[in-house]
Amino acid sequence: MAEQLDRVKTSLADRYTIERELGAGGMATVYLAEDLKHHRQVAIKVLRPELSATLGPERFVREIEIAANLTHPHILPLFDSGEADGFLYYVMPFIKGESLRERIDRDGKLDIREAIRLTDQVASALSHAHELGLVHRDIKPENILLTGDQAIVADFGIARAVEAAGGERLTGTGIAVGTPAYMSPEQAVGQADVDARSDVYALGCVVYEMVSGQPPFEGTTPQEMLAKHAVDTAPSLRTNDPSIPLFLERAVDRALAKRPDERFQSASAFAEALTSEMVVARVVSARWLRPVAAAAAAIVVVIVSAWGLFTLGGGPAYERLAVLPPANLMNDPEQEYFVQGVHNALISELQKAGVAIIGRTSVMRYENTQMLAREIAQELGVDALIEASVMRVGDSVEIEVRVVDGTTQQAVADPIVRRGVVREIERLYRGLTATIAAEIQVALTPQAEAGLASAREVDPQAYEACLRGQYHASKFTPPDLETALQYFQMALEVDHDYASAYVGIAFVWGTRAQLEYMPTSEAEPQRRAALARALELDSTLAEAQHALAGGKLWYEWDWEGAEAAFRRAIELNPNYPEGRSAYALLLSIMKHPNEALEQSERAMELDPFLDVIQHFHGMVLYMARRYDDAMDEWVLDYRSSSEQLEQRNARPTPVVSRSRPLDACLTHLL
Repeated sequence: MAEQLDRVKTSLADRYTIERELGAGGMATVYLAEDLKHHRQVAIKVLRPELSATLGPERFVREIEIAANLTHPHILPLFDSGEADGFLYYVMPFIKGESLRERIDRDGKLDIREAIRLTDQVASALSHAHELGLVHRDIKPENILLTGDQAIVADFGIARAVEAAGGERLTGTGIAVGTPAYMSPEQAVGQADVDARSDVYALGCVVYEMVSGQPPFEGTTPQEMLAKHAVDTAPSLRTNDPSIPLFLERAVDRALAKRPDERFQSASAFAEALTSEMVVARVVSARWLRPVAAAAAAIVVVIVSAWGLFTLGGGPAYERLAVLPPANLMNDPEQEYFVQGVHNALISELQKAGVAIIGRTSVMRYENTQMLAREIAQELGVDALIEASVMRVGDSVEIEVRVVDGTTQQAVADPIVRRGVVREIERLYRGLTATIAAEIQVALTPQAEAGLASAREVDPQAYEACLRGQYHASKFTPPDLETALQYFQMALEVDHDYASAYVGIAFVWGTRAQLEYMPTSEAEPQRRAALARALELDSTLAEAQHALAGGKLWYEWDWEGAEAAFRRAIELNPNYPEGRSAYALLLSIMKHPNEALEQSERAMELDPFLDVIQHFHGMVLYMARRYDDAMDEWVLDYRSSSEQLEQRNARPTPVVSRSRPLDACLTHLL
């Protein structure tokens, strides 16, 4: 290295005075020098001798000239390039500051907002280069320089220049173009024509490291790291640090998709997914407004209203919402039943409070999704999304929720976090519901307020068994139904008066009959007895009233009794989609087509992807003599996804899937 320094010093003495070495990397050594002509400090990068010997200087310099034409505030410009006594070099401004690598090594990880701010600046630089057809190929913390509050991307075009000039001859040098810890899968396998999405992947790796303190993949050899990029899924960010926002984890997961077409298609789209989620609405949170003078608060309200984040006063800000599948922060598949139970409970409590919440079936397709919030909201036809995460350690539970505007993708306030023990889980759910309702400005009825204010304790063992029973019952297979029945019975062994367990038992027997796993004559007495006990214990369970109505409709032909039970179920849960759908079918049978259509369309709004609701909606349309519309409902599944989406957006009620046979659909009613 001393010999190299002496040779470079001598050959460049008429233009640069080299002062000292700044550092060395895989492809080059960096020297601090003075530009004698312009009297300024510069950084000179000299390629490794074996690399310089392999590359053709004319081609290298020509490629460097392409990068030298980049002009952007977050791109480190190239001043000069050439050959010095057999060495290839290029000259850049000397930046006083530090690299992102040095920052991470010193601090461990960055503040979330700082990481997003820097990502936005780097993405801006990348987008500018990508528009000109130039891919960086080596985005990593070492190539992101920090000066003041600015991020500057260095070595733009160098990897491309080396690759273009050296071609296959690089293989013999043992030098890789790019850095294994940040290489996209396609770059790792040697694909030559990588595009902007490869830089998006590398930037995703950098963001991952900024917020967690370590890259997504580590290995003892470069080959091991490259293999992990090609095959493995990056560990969940939130498993080790639940404070990392869910939106950030999802955006990084999408950037790190193995297939380029599943990633963000541009660096700017990745940055937008992060920056648009910044909590602008924090300025109206109660904690901020309390110490502010009334006049200043009024100004804030006007500004925020203009941004469209809220409609303060004058009714609810959001009419329809969806609770996305919660993130399992335990990272334990064995806890999925518990996460599903939390999801069901949040939806149910919000529905009962009068919030128009999309049913669980319609949102499950977005589990582990990489779609943006606005894309999900558009597909579901909702105004806002509720993101949640669940952490459970022993008997302690922590649930975090965040309301995200479906258009701006901005959180409407700080995340809501509730902690408690399983015994008080009902109080935890209802506390979350009351806070969410306040944030979205839903005016609760006295009945809803009373319901949220009351919360009973549950026996942890009984609750656990009941959740496991519900989890297996939702699978509908004979073995799962048998397992579910055993869990419900276990719950009753612990708590003889647990109404929800009796509802579960009734569901199992009704499902066995409807799916013809056993004769109705054998299953119906068991179903009816369990349901009667559930209603005796708690007549305010909407699911129990709904099951009672279904039995009276399909088994007893007691239409008046069925109507009374359906009305009671809807009174207890105004946003219960299955209840309104089945009630609509009963109204059609009773020759009330207009009322039936009103109920059915409301059910479609509340759970647009649930097949039984679509099937019943088709029947309601058929009995209203709207035969063409009924056929559309029943055959829509035969059309392409794009046609389904186009028709759903063009019609007042969304429809997306073909129905199962009627006898199977009745399972959902019983």
